[in-house]
This record gives sequence, C-alpha cells and structure tokens, in this order.
Amino acid sequence: MIPSVIAADTPSPGERDLFKRLRDDPGTADWVVLHSFNLPRHVTQISGEADFIILAPGLGLLCVEVKAHRRAARDSEGRWVLGSNPPTSKSPFKQAEDNMHSLLSVLRERRRAEADALIAWWAVVFTHAEFREPAVEWNDWEVLDSRDLRRAPISVLVTRVLEQARKRLPHKAFPGGPTAQECAVVAAALRPRFEVVQATAQRRADAAEEVRMFTEEQYAAIDGMARNPRVVFEGPAGTGKTLLALETARRAAATGAKVGLVCFNHLLGSWLSVEASQMPGDVTAGTLHQLLLAAAGTTAPAGASAAFFQDELPDLAAAAILDSGQPAEYDVLVIDEAQDLLRDPYLDFLDLSLDGGLASGRWTMWGDFERQALYGAANLSLDGFRATRGDVPVYSLRTNCRNTPRVARWISMLSVLVPGYSRIRRPDAGPAPRTKYFDSDHDQADLLGALLAELYKSGIEGQDIVVLSPKRDGAAMRLGAPWKDRLKPYGHDTGGKYIRHATVHAFKGLEAPIVVLTDVTEVHGDRARSLFYTATTRATEQLHVLADVALRDEILDLIDRYGSESTDA
Repeated sequence: MIPSVIAADTPSPGERDLFKRLRDDPGTADWVVLHSFNLPRHVTQISGEADFIILAPGLGLLCVEVKAHRRAARDSEGRWVLGSNPPTSKSPFKQAEDNMHSLLSVLRERRRAEADALIAWWAVVFTHAEFREPAVEWNDWEVLDSRDLRRAPISVLVTRVLEQARKRLPHKAFPGGPTAQECAVVAAALRPRFEVVQATAQRRADAAEEVRMFTEEQYAAIDGMARNPRVVFEGPAGTGKTLLALETARRAAATGAKVGLVCFNHLLGSWLSVEASQMPGDVTAGTLHQLLLAAAGTTAPAGASAAFFQDELPDLAAAAILDSGQPAEYDVLVIDEAQDLLRDPYLDFLDLSLDGGLASGRWTMWGDFERQALYGAANLSLDGFRATRGDVPVYSLRTNCRNTPRVARWISMLSVLVPGYSRIRRPDAGPAPRTKYFDSDHDQADLLGALLAELYKSGIEGQDIVVLSPKRDGAAMRLGAPWKDRLKPYGHDTGGKYIRHATVHAFKGLEAPIVVLTDVTEVHGDRARSLFYTATTRATEQLHVLADVALRDEILDLIDRYGSESTDA
C-alpha cells in the first residue's frame, strides 16, 4: 500500500473500508496499490483524483472509483443522485473511465512501453449499497457493491474485473504479465520516490494517528472493568498502558472527581502534566517524587541519595498529611509505571492521599511487571502487593498497538518475551530492525554518524530520531562534527530541529518514530534484557541497534532459536 497507512483526514468511510480490505487480504500480498492519486492533467477537467490504482501481477491495472453513499439513483433527466449530494450529469462509471485514461496519459509520458502494453481498466465500488441496475452504459462486471464485498475477498473481485478486461484487450497484454517487477516499475513511474520523501511530516502524523486509533480500540478494557473501583492493568510495552491511563484520568475528571495521575519517570511525568493540563476537570499529573515534595512542603537537598527519596521523603510527606488534618487530596488515583512504585513507603503515602485509601478508594494501576522495573525502587512484586493490600482484579493487555510487526517480533526474540504479544495491531510497513557491530568506542561513533547520515539522506528529520544508551556517557556523547551540533538532550525544547538523546531509564514510558540504541554490551541476564527490551520497544517506525561485536554469535543464536529477521554484519 502506498502510502502504507490511510491518512487520518480521509473523509470517505468507503475509502477507509476498501483500504483495509486491500491491505489485509492475503491475496493482495504481491500487489501494489496507490491510494488517492492526484491527476492534475485530466482528460475532461482541470484536475481529478483516482481513489485507488491497483497494480496486480499477471492481471494488469485497475482504476477504482469508490462511492460510499447508501443510495444511488438516476432521475428522470438522466442525472445521478448519490446520497444527499446535488444531482450531477457525471456518471461515476464515466468518472472512473476518464481517470483511467488520464492515468495512462501520465504513464505514457514517463514509460511509454509499459503504458502501451499494460492491461488497464476501471471499476466503481459501491461500498455501502447494493447496486444491481441493468447494465446499459456500463458493463455489469465493472460494478462491485456491498453484496459482492460480503461474499468474496477483494482480491477475487478485482481479479474477475481484470480477467474480463483482458478478454477485451488481448493485443495489449504483457507476455504472462505484468510481473511483480513490472508493476513496481509502473508504480515508481506514477508515484516517484521524491513524493514519499516529501511526505515525512504526513507519515509522522499518520503513524501517530494509527497508534492512537489502535490504542483507542483498547478502551474496551476500561469499559469492561468500569464497575470495579480498583483494578490493576498489566501488560508488556507497546500495549497502550500510558494512553489508557490518560483516558481513565479524563473519564474520572469528567464526573467531577479530583484525580491524581502519578508515574515514576521524570520525562514521562512532564509529558503527562502537559496532557493533563488540556483536560477539562481537576487532574494533577506528575511524578510521585514531585507529589511527595509538594506534600512535605520541601525541596530535595543537593546530592540527595536514593534513601532520601525512597524512605525519608515519603515519611516526611506522610507526616505532613497526618499533621494537617485535611481530607485526602484525591478522589481517584491513576498510577502509571506501577511496577516502579510498589514500595511500602510510597504506598503508605498514596494510601493517605486517596479518599478511602488503597483498600476502599477508587484507583487503577498500570504496569509492566515482567520487564520494565528498571529503577530498583520497588520492594514488592504484583503478587506481593495483592497479598498485602487486597486481592484486586488484574486485567491483562497483550495487544501491541505501538510497534510494527517486524520490530515487535524482533524484540520478542532478543528479549525472550514470554508470554509474547497475542496480537500486533500495526501493519507490516517499514524496514526490519538492523543491528550493526562495533569493536571500539571510536568505531561505534563512526557507525552512529554514518547511520544518522543515511537517515537524513532518506528524508528523515532530526525530530523523528532518538538515540538511547544504558549509559549517561553513551555513543552520542562521542560524536564528531557535524552530528555533535545536531543533538540535544531529550526534554529540552528544540523546536523540532535536533536529534534527541537520553538514557534508557529516562526515556521509559515514551516513544519515538526512530530509535537508535547504542552501547549494547550485554543481552543475557534479567537486567540486560530489561534494558534492551525497554529501549527497543520505544520505536514506532524504525529500530537500529549498535552492539559490541563480541555479542554477534549470541544475537545470531537467539535469532536462530526464535525466528529470522534482518541483521547486518
């Protein structure tokens, strides 16, 4: 599919439906489909647009006009009436035919041989109506309607149309073709690569909309557990926990409740705070430590130790709440990154902050209790929490809404994720993950610079790229010119002009279109796998890994044992 995702602002439900059918039908796996193709040099008007151009190996080209209206008629004056639109003299069949001839004119300018040999025809698809009018001004096989779509896959229906067209144009047929390669040549001539490069911003917006849309499908989890005042939602990275937590907070605030939205990670807390500020209602969002400091009425001393944040500060905050005699701060608590917050002093503070406490109040926890507890702050497992704080229901989320299938499968292999994802919702678009091996810090910096140059050359923008490392002084810190001047720490306002970098710990809970993970020197052991898994699951489009050459055999062994994906030498 070109583009690989349908634009979020596509108004036609018929186009959206047909896009999904063409994308998901196994019979179209080797087809090339162009959606929403502009025709600035139209044969009968100033400009036009073909809804879909289908290039099917062994069959030919079909120009498709989609009509999503629930009613189609022709009045006594011969005018077409589609839905509630004003009557028009332009037949949808004539529209589709003219689009096809305009398309061939464009192709003839660029690839005359292919244009002259290619079987090309047109069809009208009524996605929401049964169109069974007598065929006088069109052939009955040029029509596909809602009944056809219910009875047969789209690949079968398109094949029938092009087979009929082939009978009428036997002199134009490619010998046994067109082949898949010839279809690719035609597609490249019609929609050259430069159009794809120019669509970087649109691709970014489409991918974000796609992740949002698939995550919203998970709202059924919230709906299904709505009658439970206390629920733990658990699931691996990419299952939409943070966005679902935001939606839970929004719904609670809409009822008039005072909501606390809490997480552990500073960067995630900043993002949640911005999102919560745009919600109607009373939502306070931030990190647990920010809430602790505010409740205690203090600031963290310079160079404060982990013991201060994990034990002393929670005690100060709890004492301040008890001394105040004020009612609990929140009616509802929504706790993200819960795997890092299951520590008795933290839970005691949250218990005091919530009306009814953790035993009787309203709260939800969202966490990845299998792999993402990176900070070592928690002293309770999920089972331990439920044993001591109440046997609350647990809802398991296993559908990956963030990563593409190639990235998700590769992550599952190398992090040995068990159980794995039950479903990967994103389409299989984009390149497979890539691994490059370094033998020294200098070599890794060179590899990173070359990779960034390659991404820039392909049309990727700096704001789409995040370089992650398990170390504060990772490979990004050793880059030379020009790249060292194009990087900024994540969280700084860069105006979208810079590549960002961060530690894996700091970036937990966030995501980016392209993730480059550097300084990988271990893949075995719980901590190494947790770091690797947390970092690589941040990618929504592309994933690149720079690993020590000493790990090559271990990584290849994991790939041999669990599957096969792309890896560079």
